[in-house]
Amino acid sequence: MMPRTLLALLTATLLSACGLSPQVVNLAPSPAVESTNLGANRPVSVLARDAREKDEFGSRGGIYPETSLIRPGNDVPKALYDAVTAGLQAQGFNAYNPTDDATGLEVRLTELSYTPGEGNLVNRVQVSATVEAIASRPQVEHTGRYQSSVTHDMPLTPSASRNEEMINDVLERTLVRLLNDPKMLSFLAGNDEP
Repeated sequence: MMPRTLLALLTATLLSACGLSPQVVNLAPSPAVESTNLGANRPVSVLARDAREKDEFGSRGGIYPETSLIRPGNDVPKALYDAVTAGLQAQGFNAYNPTDDATGLEVRLTELSYTPGEGNLVNRVQVSATVEAIASRPQVEHTGRYQSSVTHDMPLTPSASRNEEMINDVLERTLVRLLNDPKMLSFLAGNDEP
C-alpha cells in the first residue's frame, strides 16, 4: 500500500501534467435590489451591449492557457438586458413596456475578465467586471461607470459550475452598483440634474 504523502505527490504531479479543457458558462446575473416605487412608473427603455474586445472571458490557465478558454454559452446582451430591466421594474420604473417618450438607458459591458494565478495548478482566480451606463433624454444625458473585482482562493482548480458561479457573482455585484446608484436612479426618475 502506497504511503499517503507519496500518493498525494503523485496525484499532484499527474494533475500538473494535464492541460485544462475549455469551458462554456451561461450568464444569468440576478442582481438583488429592494422593491420600491422610486421610479413612479416612469418609462425607461433599456439597450444592452457587449462592448468587450474578445468573446472569451479569459483562460483557465494550466500548461496550455491559450486553449483552455472560458467563453459565454448564451446571449450576453440579453442576459444584461434581462437583469437590468428586472432590477428597474422592481424599483417602480416601467422598463418592460416603455413608451416612446421613455428615458433611454444604454448598458455596456466593457469588461468581464477571468484571470488565473500563475503556474500549472490553478487555485487562485481574479474575476472582474466593468459596466458603463448612459442614460439620455432630449438635450440631456447622465453617465455612470461601475466596477467590481473579486479574488478567489481555492484548494482545487475550479469546475465549470464554480466558474459560472464566480463570473455571474461579479457581474451581479457590478449591476447592483448601477441599480443602486442614487444619481442614476434620480436621473431615470426625471431629474435632469441629479
